[in-house]
Amino acid sequence: MKKALLILICVSMLSACSKGEEDLYSYTFSKNSKVTSESFEGSYMRHGKVVRGANLVFEYVFVKDDVENIADDEYSEFIYFEIDPSLDEFNYVDEELNTINTVFTQSCFCAFFEEEKNVAPTGSISGKKISETQWDITIDVIFYGDEARNINNRFQLKD
Repeated sequence: MKKALLILICVSMLSACSKGEEDLYSYTFSKNSKVTSESFEGSYMRHGKVVRGANLVFEYVFVKDDVENIADDEYSEFIYFEIDPSLDEFNYVDEELNTINTVFTQSCFCAFFEEEKNVAPTGSISGKKISETQWDITIDVIFYGDEARNINNRFQLKD
């Protein structure tokens, strides 16, 4: 009986340590928008923001599951870019990524001071319109010289 009680207590403790949450991914786009970005002195990280404008803005969001008992472990990342709303299909490569205001932002308790990482993104972003509310988007880009992201998903119109 003591052995069974001890096992039950151990299992209860292990399950109490697990939040049961999962990482969050979001793939959306907005009409009548544009991307703005800023960086802060001494940091290579650009911080993107979606504001009112005339384009379609695509937004990928990743939010890492937070471990409740660990301080400052929060992490999220965002990729933004914009295209002309008249397009039904597109493919932008390397230097062209700057023309669509491609921005990768990490949000965490991290330092972004390495000046050599202050470089333009390389790779490609392509997409095909499925309907007025859906696009198939492929992002295969290296940001800041070594932050590779490969995303292939359907983006939904944001409410």
